[in-house]
Amino acid sequence: MKTIFLLLLPLYSVFPQYLFQSEPKVLVRIIDNKDALRIIFNDDWILTSEAENKNIFASQEEIIFTVDNNRLTITRPNKEVYVSSESFVFNSLDNKGTLTIKDVPYGIGWWWEGKEDRIYEGEIHVYRTKKNKLEVVIYLPIEDYLKGVVPYEIGSDSPIEALKAQAVAARTEAIVALRSKLYSGEHYDLTSDVECQVFGGNHKRTVQSDLAVELTRGLILTEHGEPINAYYSSNCGGHSETIKNVWPDRPEAESYTTSQSDWEAQSDIDLRIEENFREWIFSNPPSYCNPNMNNKLPEWSQTNFRWKKEFTKEEISQMTSQGRDLGNLIDIKILDRGTSGRAKLVRFVFEKEKTVVSGDLNIRQRFSPPLRSSCFVVDKTETGFILNGAGWGHGVGMCQSGAIGMANRGKNFEEILKHYYIKAALLQSY
Repeated sequence: MKTIFLLLLPLYSVFPQYLFQSEPKVLVRIIDNKDALRIIFNDDWILTSEAENKNIFASQEEIIFTVDNNRLTITRPNKEVYVSSESFVFNSLDNKGTLTIKDVPYGIGWWWEGKEDRIYEGEIHVYRTKKNKLEVVIYLPIEDYLKGVVPYEIGSDSPIEALKAQAVAARTEAIVALRSKLYSGEHYDLTSDVECQVFGGNHKRTVQSDLAVELTRGLILTEHGEPINAYYSSNCGGHSETIKNVWPDRPEAESYTTSQSDWEAQSDIDLRIEENFREWIFSNPPSYCNPNMNNKLPEWSQTNFRWKKEFTKEEISQMTSQGRDLGNLIDIKILDRGTSGRAKLVRFVFEKEKTVVSGDLNIRQRFSPPLRSSCFVVDKTETGFILNGAGWGHGVGMCQSGAIGMANRGKNFEEILKHYYIKAALLQSY
C-alpha cells in the first residue's frame, strides 16, 4: 500500500504561503581554532579589509593567514602583507568561484578525526577570536549549503531517493537551528562538524547529490505546522530509540516518542530486558540497515550494524577513570537501557571507587576513542573486557543506512521519511 505523505500549505499567517518569503542564507563556521591557514584561489577573488580597501587575488594564487599580537595577517607569495585587527572578507569576482582551504580539521574528538583539503564557495569571512585564533565562516544560500552537507552525511554514491530523504532532513535541521539559535555563535548560525551537521563544501559533491537537493528544494519536515528537529544517525543497529532516552532536555516531537524495528514488520521483543537484548545483539534481525539482508549497503555501513571492541584491563582502566587514581576497572554494569537497548545508565566499578555515568553520549565518550553507540553488552575476559555493539550513533530519527536499504528496495523519499518520522508531514518552506 502506498504511503500518503501530506503536504501542508499554507502555514503561517505572517507569510500566507511559506515559512520564508525567499531562500534564507546561512553563516557556517568551518574553522575556529587554528594559528595559521593556507588558502589557494581557484578563481579570481576580492579581499575587503576593515578599511574597505579592495584587492584582487588571482586564480591559483596561494596566501597564508596568521594570527599573532592581536592582529590578523595575510602574506602573499610576493611578500606583500595585509593586516587587520579583527577580520577579512573574501568574495568571488563573478560570484561563482571557489577556493581551497588546506588541512581543514574534521571529526574532532572521534575515531575518524583528521584533516583534509576542502573546496568552498560563497562569501568567506576570517576572524580573530578572543583566544587569538583563526575562525573561518562561510556565508551562502541554504540550498548551496545543503549541497555540501548531503554527500558528506550519507555518501554521494547513495541511491537518489536516499539522497533526497537526507536533503529534506538536513534542510529541516538547518532551518530549526536558524530559528532556535541552537548552534549559533557571535559570527555564525551553524557549525560544520558532527555536533551540528557535517558540511564539507564542494569536495564530495556530485551531479546526483546536487540533484537530490534541487528536487526537494524548500521541503522540510513538520508536526502540527511547526518544523521539527529532523535527527538522523549513521546506523541504528536495527532499532530506533526514543528521544527522552538520548536527549531528555530537548523538545519531544511525536515522531520520537515511540521506538521501532527498522523493518516493515515490527517485533514485540523488549530490548530493555538484559537477556532479551543480549540475545538480540548476537542475532541477525531483519532490518533495512542489516548488510546481511541488503548487500548493496556501502562499506562504511556494513561494519557498523554489529561491531566488537576488545580492551586490555590496563587500557580500559586508564580511559574510563579519566585521569583519576581509581585503580583497575573491575566491572561494567548496565543499570538501565532504553527501548532500543542503548545504555542509559552505566556503573563503572573500580578497585577504589564506583562511578555512575548517565546519558548516551556521556557513556560513549567515557571510552577513547568514543564508542560507535551506547548499544552494547559487556563481557569480562582474563585479560580485560569485550564489548559487542550495534549501530553507529544515537538511533533517534532516520537511520541513514536504513534509508539506503529502503531506497535499494524501491521506496521513494517520502516513504523513507514517513518510516523514520512517523508523525511528520512535508512543508514547502519557501
